[in-house]
Amino acid sequence: MRVSRGWSRIAAVAGLVLACAVAAMVACSLRPVRVGAVLPLTGSYAVYGKSLERGALLAAERVNASGGIEGRRIEILVRDSESDDKTAAEAFQTLVVRDQVSVVLGGCTTGETLAMAPLAERYRRVLLSPSASGLKITGAGDFVFRNWPSDEIEGRTLADFAAFGLHATRALILAERNTYADGLREVFTRRFCTVQGSCVTVLYDPGQSPGAVLDLAKAGLAEAQVVFVAGYGADMVPILTALRARAPEPPVLSVSAISGGGVLKGAAAEFEDVVFARPAYDPEGGNPDAAEFASAYTSRYGAEGDVYAAHAYDAVRILAEVMSKGELGAEAIRKGLLATRNFPGASGPTSFDPNGDVVQPYQMCVVREGQAVPLKTVMEQVLPPLQARVESLRFKK
Repeated sequence: MRVSRGWSRIAAVAGLVLACAVAAMVACSLRPVRVGAVLPLTGSYAVYGKSLERGALLAAERVNASGGIEGRRIEILVRDSESDDKTAAEAFQTLVVRDQVSVVLGGCTTGETLAMAPLAERYRRVLLSPSASGLKITGAGDFVFRNWPSDEIEGRTLADFAAFGLHATRALILAERNTYADGLREVFTRRFCTVQGSCVTVLYDPGQSPGAVLDLAKAGLAEAQVVFVAGYGADMVPILTALRARAPEPPVLSVSAISGGGVLKGAAAEFEDVVFARPAYDPEGGNPDAAEFASAYTSRYGAEGDVYAAHAYDAVRILAEVMSKGELGAEAIRKGLLATRNFPGASGPTSFDPNGDVVQPYQMCVVREGQAVPLKTVMEQVLPPLQARVESLRFKK
């Protein structure tokens, strides 16, 4: 029996529609690619953890909108570390044993990351931190990575600015007692105090009376030409408030922790004119990926994205890129991260060295009206007065 040409076309179209429907059903039935995340959503470091979570989830949304990973959605399984190292380790174990993830994003802090690192090695699962900077993370294991630069870079950057930018020879170091501040203090001491000048160091605990801290630092403050304050953002506010109340005040240097989680906007006056170092995240500085991230973050959350959110955003996008090129197992992801070179991200081009540490530039910033402003953009207004203040203190003018 002959079939008319019209009926043949109808049959062909119907077949195509059926094939597309089957393909769609298959795509929908594909299991999502799961990535674990252990972040502090409650507790002392929640201001950072929430930024990191938003950045990671935004990246997942954008990856999925672009087709996912070989047609499979990426899904972020977020677990709360409660700002506690032991809880972070327990959450990591649950993710790799029960949820069977190959890679975990976290931790937020150096302590959390070091608590999870031995488990990453034991279970041979990738741990990628978007924000931990401690020196001990370098060499913590073959499966331990971070796309936030080491304290070695930040500490050296600050020490060199104190010595060669401000021409200071004496520093007072006020450092919080924790693994984060310990690493920065260690590098600053090695780079500035041992080679360029002399230092007085005072350690303080969160919640300790700032008046008592500065009483201990009285002699060092009398001779200091620059003060270096290291700790987590909110913990430094009382110290800086007390420091600002005592005149004369040397120029103050601080650390990247002040630039995230809305810390600056919540304590703008205390941080005004404080100079600090951070990874080179600058949405208005000509990086199209940073500008695109900043716009997408504001559109999605109605708030301004910070340097922490940008690093978590990049971490998820790097993982998606790596997983789209090969198998989804931890060993393949590990090799893919090691092979990553100049990934174009919101936080700048990203590469990893053989230790799993990121290779990424740093920038000096200054706080102006609750905003982190790249120092290079206001150099003429900021640097000469700081240098003059150091000179006056140095030569007792």
